Amino acid sequence: MLREILEAESGACGLIGTIWHQIGEKRYVPINTTPGKELLKDLFHEMKEQKISQCVMEVSSHGIHQGRIEEIQIAYGGFTNLSQDHLDYHETMEAYYQVKKRLFSKCQAGAAINLDDAYGKRLYQELDEDSRVPDLKSYSLRDPKADFYGEVLEETLEGSTFLFSEKGQVLGKLKTHMPGEHFVYDAVLAAAMARQSGTGFSSIQEGLLGLKKVPGRMELIGSMEDTLGVVDYAHTPDGLEKLLSSLVRFKRGKLLCVFGCGGFRDKGKRPLMGEIAGTYSDYCVVTNDNPRGEPPENICQAIEEGLYPTGCQYTVIFDRYQAIKKAVFLADKWDIIVVAGKGHEAYQLSGDKKLPFDDRRVLRELLEKKYEKTYNETN
Repeated sequence: MLREILEAESGACGLIGTIWHQIGEKRYVPINTTPGKELLKDLFHEMKEQKISQCVMEVSSHGIHQGRIEEIQIAYGGFTNLSQDHLDYHETMEAYYQVKKRLFSKCQAGAAINLDDAYGKRLYQELDEDSRVPDLKSYSLRDPKADFYGEVLEETLEGSTFLFSEKGQVLGKLKTHMPGEHFVYDAVLAAAMARQSGTGFSSIQEGLLGLKKVPGRMELIGSMEDTLGVVDYAHTPDGLEKLLSSLVRFKRGKLLCVFGCGGFRDKGKRPLMGEIAGTYSDYCVVTNDNPRGEPPENICQAIEEGLYPTGCQYTVIFDRYQAIKKAVFLADKWDIIVVAGKGHEAYQLSGDKKLPFDDRRVLRELLEKKYEKTYNETN
């Protein structure tokens, strides 16, 4: 979102993140969300060669902890939220938070912090007391007194419309093409950071409208008039809850959820994700995510510990293709099928193999086959 806004204002902007790294028209498949020092140098050098003077970068906790950004000068930082993930690496939420906080000691021009998140509110207070960040700003969808405030006017499956205010003054309406309140939070942060760096409001409007979708982020497949498929990268309890709680407001039939958890990763989130899926869904299919070398039955059993007590109907199918096929078979007109966890990833890590697998392609093909068959039988 921020990259689109900055490009609308002043031309080419580099991008370094989870889905891809982009310099001009060239895209690179990332090895890590935040690359290592040497690769970062190469990417920035290429941007400089192309006279690209600005870059938006996603900084991971691993990247901070492992010193990958030590030699980088950062102008503005943005904090969305912090929820359970990567505890196989950081061990505790407090350690995870402290690593994230280190990013903001490097922000030389300013930062925008989400006051509606508990860790965000704490971060804002601590940074404010510390007085190290020159232009510290807050944003919120709940507190009109925040420096930047978004008031949601309309939410549909086609996106959201909200009023954007800066220091109590309404600047105008902004629209996104992606549904769900969590995308409004992202849009408000992007707009806030853009305003901090001197971007005009018309460029913010243009940039947000220009972003039609992000691969694997609430990506819609099919139609509500038949069966709507949704593919999303949600692989944490917080991410899954935001995804499902958004979609449940739009459903006209059942909500079916296909998901799993990664092998050899934060095991504590498995029952939490099971409970969340069971709470919001009418039917769940528990399956493999990226099992790596961990036995799939161990992963799914941990998910079931949280799912079973919700009373939600479910089945366990290790094969991800067959799991998605099961959901498509069970779905009726006006139902929503959510396939969560892998999003834009076009592979599956199983054992020591990286196998081609794309949730979006599989779900699209299965839905097309189903409704082609239904149409032929009807006619």
